[in-house]
Amino acid sequence: MGHKFFSGTALFLSAAVVSGAELVGPDKVFVRFTSTRPDESRLVVRVNIVPNDQEPFDWKGKTFYLAADGEHARSDIPLDQWLRPGQSSPWVDLGRYMTLRGARSSMNYLSPVLCGVLTSPPADGLHLTAEVARGRKLAVVRRIEIDKPEIKQQGPRDYPWRLGFGTWNLEPPLLPTLGLLIPTRENQPQQIYTLQEALDWQLGAIQGFTQFGRLPTQIVFRTTGRPQILRVLGYNDYPPGTIEANLGDEIQLSIELPQGKQDALFRDDLRKRGFNPLDLMSGESLARAGALTQDEQWQLVRLLPPLHDNTRHFYESANFRYRLWHEQLARRRLAIEAQHPGQRVLAGANFTPAGSGWPDVRHWIDPFRSGALTMCWTEDWWWFIADPTPQTYGFLLDALRLAGSYHRAPIQFYVMPFQGQTPDHFRRMNTLALAHGVKILNHFHTEDQVLTTWDYIDLMDAPPMYQAIHDVIREVGAVEHRLHSAMPQPAKVAIMLSRAADTWDTEDIGGAGDLTTARHNVNNYERKALWLALRQAQVPVDLITDVDIAEGMLEPYRVLYIVGAEMLAKAVEPLKKWVHSGGILYATAGCGLLDEYRRPLTTLHEMYGLNGHTLTRRERQIDPKVWLPKTPVLDRLKVKTAGSSSEELTIEAVCYREVFQPLSSAAVTGRYQSDDQPGAVTSRYGQGQTICVGALAGLAFLKPAMVLPPQILPTRFPSALRDFVTAPVRWSGVVPTVTASDPLVEAQYMTGPDGAIVLLINWRQQPVDELVLQFPGAREVRSVRSLRQAGVFHGRLEDQSSIGLGVEIKDGVPQARLRLDITDYLLVD
Repeated sequence: MGHKFFSGTALFLSAAVVSGAELVGPDKVFVRFTSTRPDESRLVVRVNIVPNDQEPFDWKGKTFYLAADGEHARSDIPLDQWLRPGQSSPWVDLGRYMTLRGARSSMNYLSPVLCGVLTSPPADGLHLTAEVARGRKLAVVRRIEIDKPEIKQQGPRDYPWRLGFGTWNLEPPLLPTLGLLIPTRENQPQQIYTLQEALDWQLGAIQGFTQFGRLPTQIVFRTTGRPQILRVLGYNDYPPGTIEANLGDEIQLSIELPQGKQDALFRDDLRKRGFNPLDLMSGESLARAGALTQDEQWQLVRLLPPLHDNTRHFYESANFRYRLWHEQLARRRLAIEAQHPGQRVLAGANFTPAGSGWPDVRHWIDPFRSGALTMCWTEDWWWFIADPTPQTYGFLLDALRLAGSYHRAPIQFYVMPFQGQTPDHFRRMNTLALAHGVKILNHFHTEDQVLTTWDYIDLMDAPPMYQAIHDVIREVGAVEHRLHSAMPQPAKVAIMLSRAADTWDTEDIGGAGDLTTARHNVNNYERKALWLALRQAQVPVDLITDVDIAEGMLEPYRVLYIVGAEMLAKAVEPLKKWVHSGGILYATAGCGLLDEYRRPLTTLHEMYGLNGHTLTRRERQIDPKVWLPKTPVLDRLKVKTAGSSSEELTIEAVCYREVFQPLSSAAVTGRYQSDDQPGAVTSRYGQGQTICVGALAGLAFLKPAMVLPPQILPTRFPSALRDFVTAPVRWSGVVPTVTASDPLVEAQYMTGPDGAIVLLINWRQQPVDELVLQFPGAREVRSVRSLRQAGVFHGRLEDQSSIGLGVEIKDGVPQARLRLDITDYLLVD
């Protein structure tokens, strides 16, 4: 994790994050020390003001050494200036170095000041008086006398009395330390805490929380921080025999092999696959190659740079670089496994959503498909990243659920407890993760500001977040007897991720590289928007890749959504066969009508009922929160609503405008307002059906709902557009197992060997006073037990005798009613 720096289309900062350059200023806060040592040893105080921000002193903050004659930049102070027993230092102005407000703090920020004591000759014990004063008149606000003979001069870190200094408090030497937390503003409460007092206060707050449920033993909760706090919160970490192999944080494509070796491997691979070297050249190399032997021609083929004027080389170069990366990751995993025989090694790397939360198939899926990595992993900085809503992180998690499905790799998910993430959203994000198959929840760093950079829970704001952490852990423990073995019920509806489309949507970075800098993200957001519309319609969704389709894995699905111009050529025939056998296909943004080398896939025309099409991509980069509401409308697509010959729905065409040339056998179901050109075409193909939509209906669905700041949940999603996007599901006859009466309540039905469980997440700011749940796809349901309704209990929810919600049968469909605040867990029998 480390320090978070995000690039991409937008960076959203909480309103509470201020510039680190703003300091308390001179003549505000002072400190002095008096040695109270009982022996003849002299002392110097190392003063480290922890900045909790990068500026103006970098993350390590300002450190100086205080002796009898004042401040020193270094510790090599003449011994006669060290403080004798009974001697005091001069007053020193801390405000010159003290951040007014830490990056994750409110206006009641307490600045950490770590006062480590060096002694000469070295002697055990911490014997010191510290006085903190305000203003030029040096009004003392607290005098602290420390007399702790048990603290050793040398030894390991022992919070809160033996610490280092600098970034993450990692710089030596470790010293006996008096840590202080000092208010930075005169108009805030003036309580000054020692680290021991702050720790005791936090422990007391947590121990005062209502105890209920049970601590989990199977679903893993991890974090870092003070062991005393983590223990009372209830973290369990991995079971014995399980090792985490962390291969990197927020990693991107990086190949360690020398370039010459990469080139040789690239050529060998292409030769084995039957390529002609002349087909992989352009420009001067191609002109030279005509007079050479084929072996000599091959020597002109290089992996880099990718040739933008040769689509074969561009595609093969980009994807071969990813293959080399996967092999490199696999070698690292194997080396770690060899060091831990007989243990379960979870080898993974944190994939950042920075940029646009884009699960590029080559980066997010293929490392697990190939077996290179054995644990999926991402994080939830939703208030920093330009996602439409925190709920769309479910799309990323579904991508990792697909990635893990090939070899049963578990998913680890960081849910950050820092400011920007409210306690309510923290509850939502943990439940969202579990609802999409996560079994390892990592809260990264559950600690106050003392030893950290800007990844911390501010001391004064800690109790509500600690309450949320405490409760989430015990809620999961109460239901894990079903939840641990359960996964989302297999869906009948899928959205296609495309290796081919991802290659060309990243052409601005050479088809491969640092995804946080890839700008052509419109297709990614359109997929997310379609996913969101389906989830709001209570439709379970899986993700599938064009590689999967090429290998015949589309058969279990009834409906497929395709976004993007490119698709693997090998996927064409399996896709046509699937539609012909009864599948329903919704296609947009190019409809996959180009292969991986950007050659037309004319064999798809019959399936789509088209002679051709013209795609105009006016904008390829979008920020859904900031840019989308202001994005110009290229045209308006008037489409006929399902089941009506007269009613029309207007879809704003933003970013893209695609015009179709239909066959006479196809039906034009939508035309553009500006020129009456066909913009929506439906066609029958065998027993199946296709619909091509020229406007990005997903982005049009998002546009009126987008709001700032990101902590405000968007709610103004147009129901008519949601109905349009999800019409193919209704055509297919797919019936969700569970539905919620409010589209902004996500209901995830999960099944496993220990029974069924439904996870509910309310994506509104306010409670839903009467939510109606129906089970149209599980008509045998007769009992629904709610964790929230059960009240305070100890142990498993399964074992409680509380009355369930009360199931009634309406038109043959079981239903139950409840009030939903934020989240709930329902045992369904």
